[in-house]
Amino acid sequence: MVSFFRSAKPAPSGAGQYLLVATLTFALFSSPSGPVFANNNPAPKPDLATIGSGPNPDLLLIDVYKSLANNQITKAQTQIDSLLAAYPNFQLGHLIRGDLIAMRANPVTQLGTANANNEKLKDLRAEAIARIRAITERPSPDLVPLNLLNLADDQKFALVMDAQRARIYLYENVNGIPTLRSDYYVSQGKFGVDKAKEGDQRTPIGVYFITNRLPGAKLPDFYGPGALPLNYPNEWDKLRGRGGSGIWLHGVPATNYSRPPLASDGCVVLANPDFLKVSAMVDIAKTPVVISDRLNFVSRQVWMNEKLNARKMLDMWRQDFASANPIFLAKHYSRNFKSISGDNAATWIQKQYVGLQSMNDSAVKIREQSQFKYPGREDMIVNFFTQDINTSRGVATYKRRQYWAKEGAQWSIVYEENNFISGTKPENEIVKLDKPKAETGRETTTTQTNMAAIAANQAAKSKQTVDKKNGAQAQAEVLKTVDRWLNAWTNKNTKAYLTHYAKDFQTPNGESRKSWMEERKSRIEGKSKISVRYESPVVTVEGNNATVKFRQHYQSGALVASSRKTLVMVKQDGKWLIKQEKTGS
Repeated sequence: MVSFFRSAKPAPSGAGQYLLVATLTFALFSSPSGPVFANNNPAPKPDLATIGSGPNPDLLLIDVYKSLANNQITKAQTQIDSLLAAYPNFQLGHLIRGDLIAMRANPVTQLGTANANNEKLKDLRAEAIARIRAITERPSPDLVPLNLLNLADDQKFALVMDAQRARIYLYENVNGIPTLRSDYYVSQGKFGVDKAKEGDQRTPIGVYFITNRLPGAKLPDFYGPGALPLNYPNEWDKLRGRGGSGIWLHGVPATNYSRPPLASDGCVVLANPDFLKVSAMVDIAKTPVVISDRLNFVSRQVWMNEKLNARKMLDMWRQDFASANPIFLAKHYSRNFKSISGDNAATWIQKQYVGLQSMNDSAVKIREQSQFKYPGREDMIVNFFTQDINTSRGVATYKRRQYWAKEGAQWSIVYEENNFISGTKPENEIVKLDKPKAETGRETTTTQTNMAAIAANQAAKSKQTVDKKNGAQAQAEVLKTVDRWLNAWTNKNTKAYLTHYAKDFQTPNGESRKSWMEERKSRIEGKSKISVRYESPVVTVEGNNATVKFRQHYQSGALVASSRKTLVMVKQDGKWLIKQEKTGS
């Protein structure tokens, strides 16, 4: 094992063993690789100018260990005394000071040798290691946590927590780029992260927002100078059946400086000076708090590529929303989609167009957009944005939340929430039947006959609505299959491409299926680059058979071609497959 004090002189056996055992030789000291319900009248932010700005305790601990590595025990004791002068209730500092005093008389082989070996000592050792790792593994300022794909202009700061490092990082939104400003040691649930139910003493994983600011004067001393409640459980937690509540960011009692890494009932706990600094920065309902088991820090170029892809995905949804064609919009929704009220994709999409007439692309705007890779789910992106819809009745403004999941090669919406905010809400233009008025002198049987006719009329219309929903859903499934087929073709993934053809596929020239497959494989894989897209699709579905007509645009090298294409499709084993493929009118 290699010590991280590479240039250190040999230390006395006691000090050297203390370094080796207590801090695992600190080999870690190497280069490291919206829309939320909120209190409208929260307590004011702490005044940052009045918050004490003492020395960084983690850096002071590093200095102490460096002095020990260089045989400078007296200097180390002076440094630890300086730390305790600044933070007299820092229990870990007192523990190390006791070891330094004992080291002058006898060898000290591990942290806390001069104290009883109990659970409290175990906690302090865990805190020592966590604090050292925080400094030795601090991310480079040139790296960005991948979870922060995009911050809205009014989101000045973001908090991202790394549970394994027992650290929370404060990022500032500088011209759209998350820039590291500070980081703080934190405690989490006694049993770690991934909260599932009330009382499991775990901290949740997810994207949250601060809903309130509670002053310490209104709370027990246990919470220190205040608390910042989070909106746990969020909508995704609820869909997954996650329970519990009351997850806060808060401080510690006045008698403590900090708590062990695993010590809370699920809250995120900071030292009081750190909590006050964080509380002075955040904005209620705007500052995101991302809690992750382990953060993934990436270069700005990788981050920018991911950001652009996420933006493009959402803009394609916006364009299809503006098309006023539910079939186009349905391509973006998963067959596993479920709203908070239990709506499936077809029902939900129909609700989105209630009262809306045909629109053009410029009629739908997206602003105040923020996007996050969901912690623990690299295949999920959550979008928060404001949507303005310009209708004949005026501008209607909504707040939307969307959860996109990657299903195969395609991103699809698995959950969406839409809240009307302001403006002129489009009215439901569905014609309602007037209730019949009773006429004096008419017999009861006549009224009953009229009511029966009305009921039959309503039942017929209800059946038409159901049939229309089912038809739209089938059309959307067919178009999704076409999208996947074209994506496999574009990506030269012949295996995936060929799986879109039915067992009884009719080859174009009557050749054997094997010969046709070999010919398609050689033509696709032999190209350096392929681009295939389509426009103006028309889908007809009758039971388990469908016909799709569209204009196909193909490009490979210097070859550019545009032609009409017809796909005859059949549903087999729950999947739409190509039975016949025709080119030309």
